[in-house]
Amino acid sequence: MTLIVTDGGIETALTDRLGQELPEFAAFVLLDTAEGRIALREYYAPFLALAREQRLPIVLDTPTWRANPDWGERLGYGADELARVNADAAAFVRELDEPVPGRAPVAGPEIIVNGCVGPRFDDYVAAERMSAHEAEAYHAPQVRALAEAGADRVTSVTTLDAAEATGVVRAALASRVPVFVSFAVTADGRLADGSAIVEAIAAVDRETDAAPEGYLINCAHPSEVAAGLARSAGAAELERIVGFRLNAALTEDPAAASERPADDPRAFAEAEFALRTLAPLATVFGGCCGTDVPHITALAELGRRGGGADDANEAPNKRG
Repeated sequence: MTLIVTDGGIETALTDRLGQELPEFAAFVLLDTAEGRIALREYYAPFLALAREQRLPIVLDTPTWRANPDWGERLGYGADELARVNADAAAFVRELDEPVPGRAPVAGPEIIVNGCVGPRFDDYVAAERMSAHEAEAYHAPQVRALAEAGADRVTSVTTLDAAEATGVVRAALASRVPVFVSFAVTADGRLADGSAIVEAIAAVDRETDAAPEGYLINCAHPSEVAAGLARSAGAAELERIVGFRLNAALTEDPAAASERPADDPRAFAEAEFALRTLAPLATVFGGCCGTDVPHITALAELGRRGGGADDANEAPNKRG
């Protein structure tokens, strides 16, 4: 397979490694100050260095998990300001590896700028859930801003149910940008509404004519994901899973991830790669809450030693 790595858990890394205060756990607010932009560069820099060293393509999320209307309103951002900050986020990540004026350009890894589209709500409350039509209207402005600013793709992240995922996918189709869906699961490996991972994948594919480029799972511990996948072992929908971006600790509260005992990077990497026995077409491996550079380094090193990279990864890549 062609191994692709990602960055880690941006919000927890910004707070734990870089000492940033994130109101409402929102990283996008850092784009609006010089100090915040420095912190964001310091967050991304070691992941880019790792990708260069290991000669691997890397997916970098935009810091826009909270940049949607409800969370924006809590933070004092209206519709126009959210459009601006989403566009700024995509441009910021795109420019991270631009050549420095006056220096000769250096061949680097392929960088995939992923427009991160977070959920409307963190918690699943049945009465608050949107229909697919409502979700499309809700998420369309953010998807459009990310797409128009040049994001290579968008991903519906920590998605709680198939309806919201379907809405994001339809919004991406309207903006003509490739789209992925990343579901979050609870401790028993099911989505928050009780559905199995394969049921959610089947529902979104059915409602969108299989439009997503693929599915991921994020914001859960590898053992929780394994329980959910094993329950549906052999199902055709498991071949639609292209990657994992998981937590280093058992927790359902992203903000509390750093307060729980966490797997060491090697154990985390081994547990995440082990999921390929259940989702054999997965090629994207990275982190979510409680993960940082050491976890992604372990994933890159283990993937390469275990034959996770093919000949296409053996030479430096230029960004496409």
